[in-house]
Amino acid sequence: MQEQSPRLSSNFTFRAMLKVEEMLRIQEAKQEKRMFIAIVAVSLLLLAGGGITIAYYWGDTLREAFASIPSAIPQVDLFSSPYWMLAVIFFILMGFDYWMRRRYYKRHQDTFENF
Repeated sequence: MQEQSPRLSSNFTFRAMLKVEEMLRIQEAKQEKRMFIAIVAVSLLLLAGGGITIAYYWGDTLREAFASIPSAIPQVDLFSSPYWMLAVIFFILMGFDYWMRRRYYKRHQDTFENF
């Protein structure tokens, strides 16, 4: 008697291609992660190098310039000026905006779920 050879399932090719695509996706994700880490490392090195260079060549000049800033700014008492009212009105309007948006999205929730 002749032994029957095992038969492949009808969707063998499809399943094999799914596994190949999954492996490619995993490799691509690893490569993207490595690229992200490399970009962050190079960016930090360039930022540190630029900071060190600026501090080395212009550090004294910058320290002198920034030391004189506090004396150049006039002292302002916020409660004796109209700016505190503007700040209060701003926060009240922001709260009103939040409340109105929440009501709008609750009312139209079924419309947004279809998107």
